[in-house]
Amino acid sequence: MRKLFYGIKFNDIRNDALVTIKDMPKDSPVLIIYFKTDCGHCRLDAERMNQLAPAYKIPIWMASYMDKAELQTFSNEFKLDKIKNLRVLHDFSKGMHNWFDFKYVPFIVLVDGKGNFIKEFNVLPSPEELEEVIRTNDFLEMYQK
Repeated sequence: MRKLFYGIKFNDIRNDALVTIKDMPKDSPVLIIYFKTDCGHCRLDAERMNQLAPAYKIPIWMASYMDKAELQTFSNEFKLDKIKNLRVLHDFSKGMHNWFDFKYVPFIVLVDGKGNFIKEFNVLPSPEELEEVIRTNDFLEMYQK
């Protein structure tokens, strides 16, 4: 797994805007969840997002290579577009696979605002677990103030 990822390009399904590593917030890590619309675990995680996302207190990017129409339907079904700190992104270049050699979904990773890999999670972390990783990780010293 690479330490730093860059060059990844997504489209935000809300407005079709191009989203790159440069669009990551500089003052916060980002939780990236790579998913498929027909994945049972991914659907369960999406169902929990309305409760969990606000408690995370950091941006969440849910990304998938699935068709944009499918992503929009998925977003509508789980009301993901109503969650302020969450973006649903179309990975049109399938770039995530080039940077993270994952074999399963959901693939959940925490990165900092510069694209540094912080931690991979086997399951969706609790808000407390995520907060502890952010608070204690050396890469995230800038966020510990």
